[in-house]
Amino acid sequence: MFHNPTLKELIIRQAVLIVALAGMWHASSLAGEPQPWGVHILWPAEAAFEASAQERPAPLTVQRRLDTTAKQIQKLETVLGPYSPELTDPLANAAREAKEYGANEVSLELYRWALHSTRINSGLSSADQLPLLEEILELLREQGDPVEVGRQINYFYRLLGRGAEPWSPQRLNASIRWLSEQSELLASSPWQGKESDVLFVVSHGKDMARAICESAQWQRPWCKLLSLEVLKLYYLIDWNVDPLVVDSFGASQDRYVNPYQQGLQQNREQSPGEYRLRTIESTIGSTARGLIERALEVFPQDETLLHAKADWLMHGGRQAQALQIYQMLQQGSFDFTKPGPLPEVPTLTRDHRISREWAPLKIIGEVTPRGNLRNVVVSAPDPAGDSLLGFARRQLRSIRFRPALTSEGEPIEAPVDWSVKVLR
Repeated sequence: MFHNPTLKELIIRQAVLIVALAGMWHASSLAGEPQPWGVHILWPAEAAFEASAQERPAPLTVQRRLDTTAKQIQKLETVLGPYSPELTDPLANAAREAKEYGANEVSLELYRWALHSTRINSGLSSADQLPLLEEILELLREQGDPVEVGRQINYFYRLLGRGAEPWSPQRLNASIRWLSEQSELLASSPWQGKESDVLFVVSHGKDMARAICESAQWQRPWCKLLSLEVLKLYYLIDWNVDPLVVDSFGASQDRYVNPYQQGLQQNREQSPGEYRLRTIESTIGSTARGLIERALEVFPQDETLLHAKADWLMHGGRQAQALQIYQMLQQGSFDFTKPGPLPEVPTLTRDHRISREWAPLKIIGEVTPRGNLRNVVVSAPDPAGDSLLGFARRQLRSIRFRPALTSEGEPIEAPVDWSVKVLR
């Protein structure tokens, strides 16, 4: 016998359904999907998995050679004085020697001494410091110290004017380098408590890209290069910042106890920095498209920019628009007969040396015509990677892919067999 529910029962069922849906929306917002390829999963250089077979002298021999070098430098310091410009080159040479021996701590100390000597003799803004800074950065990466890498990168950028006018190729190259390093560091660590730092990087990159793209003197080639670096940041915001989801009743669901009351009105438990990031995230789709379109006005029909545009559209679920661009590019020099993870342009990169944990893994599966990965098998060539298998599977669920295209440009299902690095 069928039971006709009362009005009260219907209201209760509806309330339960709304709560359940809210929970689902809440879980979705916390997941931060979709994840861009290159944050936790990225292509390896195959040689990166093979340890360097560099022959090094025995430890006792190394120590004797370093002691000899130290005595030579001390003698030079006594004769020339501690601040002589003639001391810089011997210090840098000694640092390189220590690095070759694997004595990275000694090498880092010597490079810093050489850097100090250069600042004293050539000035705090001297470009003579740059090769030494590059060597220091490499050693800090070897030590797995992302905090010091960030500090050194910031110093490097301050040294070259932090993107301020008057511009020069050297200054603009420094802006691109700084933005690239920042996107890597932001992909490598949580943002909680660092919202102001994220906002500064995003705001500075956006302002630089706009100013350069509007400058007839400097827009070639810098508009394109800067725009692609800023696009990396937009991918990270899209993934890292929880979206504000509004249901059909106008109620906002997010991870705070008190929901927003009016649109993007700031919550009492939300920091100003997070509120601003939420505001940016709410329009990130159109903001990124505008960034790419502005660069395309300077470089009409540029294939790299068009590829970046298609990847962003595909990443955001606009498959029909993205396929039109992929099909056009395939008629030129692009080969889209195999699937690819998003984004392919620009490439988000991370250095496994400054990650908490990493391993090489194998991924086998199929990418559907809709760009979904299914029938996935993840394996570890080395047993040391077993601890990351479950983590890798979870990350793959939130990554979108470009499907393979036939010669006529039609999306089809295609197998994948990838060697990747997984970083945590």
